Amino acid sequence: MRATIDELRSLSSQIDDLFDLGNKEAAETLLSKALIDSAHNSAYQLFFLAEVAGYLERDRKKQRENLLQAYRQDEKDPFIVRNVGVYFLLNNSERKAIGYFEKALDLDPADFAAARHMGLAFSNLGRERKAMEWYAKAISQNPRDYDAMRQSGVSLSKRGKDREAIEWYRKALTVNEKDYDSMRQLGVSLAMLGKYEAAVECMNLALIINPRDFETNRNLKLLLKKMTGEGETIFTKLLNHLGRRVGNFFRKLL
Repeated sequence: MRATIDELRSLSSQIDDLFDLGNKEAAETLLSKALIDSAHNSAYQLFFLAEVAGYLERDRKKQRENLLQAYRQDEKDPFIVRNVGVYFLLNNSERKAIGYFEKALDLDPADFAAARHMGLAFSNLGRERKAMEWYAKAISQNPRDYDAMRQSGVSLSKRGKDREAIEWYRKALTVNEKDYDSMRQLGVSLAMLGKYEAAVECMNLALIINPRDFETNRNLKLLLKKMTGEGETIFTKLLNHLGRRVGNFFRKLL
């Protein structure tokens, strides 16, 4: 039997999760399967070729070309349209990304992932209140969207509202107790409030789930230096810059 559109989209999500956690061999195996299963659908075949270019070949130009070809094959598929937007979002072209997310939402107003991506684009542009409006929309469409919950916290933290941010990270962890991004961001906000030991505990928990997470490793090193009296003059500045970044969004939001 031919793989359905939903099955191909599910494969994409599974591939992203595996690469996210560093399970490259399993991710490559599943990506090979996706290429076979999508052979009957030219748009999705091109989409998975773009995944190969992005994940395995590290060729952004080829990834972009394949995604745009997939888009030309089926301009009415909200999943394809949204992922073209994700490419531009990841490559610092927020305005272009917003245009694709708007089109994806026109095609499917219930596409909560597109709404969340819209929030990420506005957050990258420094418009945190606008970003939170989109995260709220995503959550209203999918009350279990822990990514949007976490990003709501990130936006609040960027505005210096770490106590409120903590509540959002906890909500996200209630939905997905293995969301190491939320664990890390919870640690960052706790550190901002001077609760260093609790912050270290959160970051260590995040590293149990994903030992390779760059953001957590870097923030933990900064925090430990702060606790031992090293790096006092640069700690706050660096932690604000590194910890309050959107962080891992390019993996979980796909």
